[in-house]
Amino acid sequence: MKKQLRGIIMSMALFLINATPSFGATYIAHTVQPNESLFTIAKSHNTSVENLKETNFLSHDEIYAGQVFHIRLAEKNLSVFVNGQKINFDVEPYIENGRTFVPIRYIAEAIHVDCIDWDETYQQAILVKGDTTLRLPIGSKTIFKNTTTVDVDAPITTYQSRTFVPLRFISEVFDCEVRWEESTYSIYISSKDYVPTNESNTNISTPSYSEEDLYWLSRIVEAEAKGEPYEGKLGVANCVINRKKSPEFPNTIKGVVFDRNYGYQYTPVANGTIYNNPSADSIRAAKEALSGKNNVGRCMYFLNPRKSTNFWILRNRTFYCTIQNHDFYL
Repeated sequence: MKKQLRGIIMSMALFLINATPSFGATYIAHTVQPNESLFTIAKSHNTSVENLKETNFLSHDEIYAGQVFHIRLAEKNLSVFVNGQKINFDVEPYIENGRTFVPIRYIAEAIHVDCIDWDETYQQAILVKGDTTLRLPIGSKTIFKNTTTVDVDAPITTYQSRTFVPLRFISEVFDCEVRWEESTYSIYISSKDYVPTNESNTNISTPSYSEEDLYWLSRIVEAEAKGEPYEGKLGVANCVINRKKSPEFPNTIKGVVFDRNYGYQYTPVANGTIYNNPSADSIRAAKEALSGKNNVGRCMYFLNPRKSTNFWILRNRTFYCTIQNHDFYL
């Protein structure tokens, strides 16, 4: 069974103990290939073994395939902007073979992919947006776009407990425009479906949802997804909103939450935890979902298969994706 992308962090933890630390700067990098040595890498990049070891804090000559080496500092620190907003990475991007690589979660969330997943069997990250599915096998220079294969200039890697992917390729596959500005060392990405905010109205804009919507949505998110990552909370919020939009369910958030047409739709309503105060993350997920941020497409159902005692959803709905402990269904 597929596991959420976060699982790779745990499965690779011991493997990455000796990986080089984050330097807080943009580097020209090299991913070690099978049968390469420090000597061959240094020669191909016109540097010395001593410089490589010093730059990467190595006290020995042992290296392994898939290891990311910093070769030298880039001309400047790289900046990435998506729809006018700068992305702040927790691990800095690097440049390899002229291509910028960034942590997958940050770019995927910024361009609003529908789902980020992890396939344990084939050791590959999966991104889904609309009708496009990308499969990105770790250590490979071949990416699978739906049923076709595409070769990239450097392999997908795991570095500092993050999966790194080629920024331009991922952006363009999902129908974004990418522009490079040499003078500022900046990359500007624009989603073709992005509508810029009218600057003249930025100071007088009001939410498109009511306080009652936020009140009940944040509480059902907290009750159903407490302990889940932010992406899981956002997914739950969108399932509730999608029901509100469907003619099969009540047309208000509160109505959906307390819907009992076929019995209690949400356990927290039955056990009273719906009235617990929501966390800051649950409120944020509710606000962003109400404002249009969606990571589960048209899903209206979710469950934790390890805790659920009713498997009607599994038998009657179409699986969409997994986010940590919850499976989401259309």
